[in-house]
Amino acid sequence: MAGPGSGPVGPGSEDVAAVPHAVLRSWDEAEARLFPTIMARPDVYQQAVSLIEQLLGRLRETCLDLPGLLAAHECGGDLVDELAEGADAGIQPGLVAAAACAMRYRELVASLAAQGRLAALTRARDQGESWAVVAETGSEDRAPFVPYQRIEAEPGTGRAAIISIEPDETLSRALYRLDWGQIDLATGGLRIGEAIGSYLDRDAFAAALREVRPKVD
Repeated sequence: MAGPGSGPVGPGSEDVAAVPHAVLRSWDEAEARLFPTIMARPDVYQQAVSLIEQLLGRLRETCLDLPGLLAAHECGGDLVDELAEGADAGIQPGLVAAAACAMRYRELVASLAAQGRLAALTRARDQGESWAVVAETGSEDRAPFVPYQRIEAEPGTGRAAIISIEPDETLSRALYRLDWGQIDLATGGLRIGEAIGSYLDRDAFAAALREVRPKVD
């Protein structure tokens, strides 16, 4: 059920793959270990948050892509040593650095996705398409056991339909979702709007999607 103009979509996927899963997992674990500190040592937690914000500011200036961020990650706690001078002994520089890297990673991935949407819209306009697939995550063939999402949009306005396939509440059937969205034509940012509907019947979903497309043509 690929949409008009569909094809390999997922700009920046090579760069995203440059960050090993083990590194991503270590960043997630660092955040999970840091933030509960607020319950036991709020003073240490506040210092950690301040250090993360400072380091994140530096990473924004020096790590403009994912390979650059991965290189910075290799420095580990050394990234924090200068900033952490005089900080409480309970501060763990390695966790602070990993948490800041995790935040910068999410920013870079979001930026790559936005750039990809803009590039797809530009291609569609150049090819005279009135409705096109601008992003796709996962594979319909593996849904719903592996989550799937596709964004289709009108190149001239950025108005979009977001198609998602996920397991239903019984985890045995596919649930098809349709939501309105809006792509900012200047930044590529995606805003999710009102729900169009949820469908257990594939044919009903296909009919609803056909109804959605003409509304933005």
